[in-house]
Amino acid sequence: MHIVTISGSIRAQSLNRALLQEFARTLAAPHTAQIVEIQDLPHYNQDNEEPAPAVVTAFRTAIQSADAVVIATPEYNHGYPGTLKNALDWASRPYGKGALTGKHAAVIGGGGGTGGIRAQIQLRQVLNGCGCHVLPRPELAVRFHDAFKDGVLVDPKISEMLGRIADGLIAQASR
Repeated sequence: MHIVTISGSIRAQSLNRALLQEFARTLAAPHTAQIVEIQDLPHYNQDNEEPAPAVVTAFRTAIQSADAVVIATPEYNHGYPGTLKNALDWASRPYGKGALTGKHAAVIGGGGGTGGIRAQIQLRQVLNGCGCHVLPRPELAVRFHDAFKDGVLVDPKISEMLGRIADGLIAQASR
């Protein structure tokens, strides 16, 4: 199974990206994961939907070629980042035929005191609206200052949870 992963943070030293890299390490062969970048996507504009810009077409193709999607989101002002919303808008179009339609997805992420759970709740709702089959459990909201040291995951419980999410997503997408 091939899984596309998307970080809602475009920061160079993003801990959500590090979380996705750790997710990829939990996958056993023959399963694979690939991080797909979103920082170069233009602002969504329905006037430019078809034909879509080349960077959008490449983004959509990466998602379409995947069996499942994992999104790691930070929480900004009690919600997920606008950059991520923009990417989802591009991936969901044209309506009913977008790259996300029918995809199996898992939501993870983290941040400060709440571990980004509010952003994840909103993201799950939007992914449902995009036609995704969102993995209901397990949930993973990471308090980064407890789980990472110098950009490296040090909490083995987080690695275990990532493995459980991978197993759950693979099982769901295999049905």
